[in-house]
Amino acid sequence: MDPRLLTDHDLDSMRRAPKIITNPRARWVFKGGHKEKNFTLHDARDATQLYRLFLRSSATRPSAFSVGLARVWPTDETLILARYNGPYHAHGNIIEGNKVSLGCHRHLATERYIRAGHHVDGYAEAMSSYNSLEGAFECLCRDCGVAALAYDPFQPELEF
Repeated sequence: MDPRLLTDHDLDSMRRAPKIITNPRARWVFKGGHKEKNFTLHDARDATQLYRLFLRSSATRPSAFSVGLARVWPTDETLILARYNGPYHAHGNIIEGNKVSLGCHRHLATERYIRAGHHVDGYAEAMSSYNSLEGAFECLCRDCGVAALAYDPFQPELEF
């Protein structure tokens, strides 16, 4: 897979594809100063099309969180399609020459950033539809075709 060949239409199609989480009881893993949970997903119409949804949250800064969706190819190559960040930093859009001020914002992979050789998901836009990790997860699921879970991924995990 060569990401340089992807168009905005391709990227939007991957984001909008209906997806099913195949490991709904994924567990939190602590890494350094944050915790992370990774879900695996597949396209509801074609189980060979794989994705990963990740949740990350700082152990010390509640506003430092991120929820993202990546396309995963059989070669294990990944491409971040969307990332919903908390209000822990401002973001500068290099190509547009503007800045998304401190607040919740969403990064999207775009053809323009790929062609220019910048970070694939370097473009960001301000978001007012969430203000928490849980809210970012709900927005990503709604915006990116992820089927609702019967299981609450934020409920406390039981230790056995």
